[in-house]
Amino acid sequence: MLQSFPLVRLAALDLDGTLLNRNNEVTLATRQAIARAVEHGVVVVPATGRPLASLPPVVAKLPGIRYAITSNGAAVWDLGDDPMGAVHSRYANAAQRHTSEPACLLHRLMPTEVAREAFDLFQQYDGELSVFSDGLAIKTPEGIAKLTSRTARFLSSEARQNLTDGRFTVIPGIESWMSRHAHEIEKLCMFFDSTEKTAAALPKFQAIPGVAVVQGSPDNIEVTAAGVDKGSALLALADRLGIPREATLAIGDSDNDAEMLRAVGMPVAMGNADAALKNLAKYITADCDHDGVAQAIYHIFE
Repeated sequence: MLQSFPLVRLAALDLDGTLLNRNNEVTLATRQAIARAVEHGVVVVPATGRPLASLPPVVAKLPGIRYAITSNGAAVWDLGDDPMGAVHSRYANAAQRHTSEPACLLHRLMPTEVAREAFDLFQQYDGELSVFSDGLAIKTPEGIAKLTSRTARFLSSEARQNLTDGRFTVIPGIESWMSRHAHEIEKLCMFFDSTEKTAAALPKFQAIPGVAVVQGSPDNIEVTAAGVDKGSALLALADRLGIPREATLAIGDSDNDAEMLRAVGMPVAMGNADAALKNLAKYITADCDHDGVAQAIYHIFE
């Protein structure tokens, strides 16, 4: 039985490879564990590299979800009493949906020239580029086609998402769009054709002044402004809620979760996490296909 545990008042959960299993599901056991934590006063926060528009309905509809950390910490949102409506507010077809406007509690955008330099470098590669701005997930038609192709080749949870439900804002001329909106960029992200191409490109992005570069998987590169990460976003939210660092918990599985695990009082790594992340953890739980989040919650609170 879940017992009170005064040291944990905020729990931040990565999505892909953590809260979501490889079928893009939140299992019944995990939903029940989260519900019990919420009943005991824990603030449960999705913490993802995705933008707000890509927060899955299965996550937005979890009990007690009020806040979300998105774009690797570039944005922190108060979703209010209608989290799904807040997510739908950033869909391309928002006008045809019931929406509610979320409050952006923290917004750390890339400096304009830095965003342009990173975008220009991404343009040199034939990968699947996404641009995140004001919670939107922006792609070109070519990017959607590449995502569709990746769906067939990989079994990632993102790849299984419905590509036509409005969560992506499709723009034919992204270069023209960037010329007008480079000052509004939360994050730039690309999936490459191979891990070898990704490894070769990574140092070039790391050499750009004023950026933070992480990987959500071995075949992608994610770029935000320097100093932006899930950990600092989590601590900013905790401070706003009057929760001390010692009372925070985070669970993750990949490189873009590292600063979050370093920041919290109780860092937890998934069983499917890479070795470097496991070295940061005080507890290693089961993998995402065996209710790792549920196991961690019950372990911490027992």
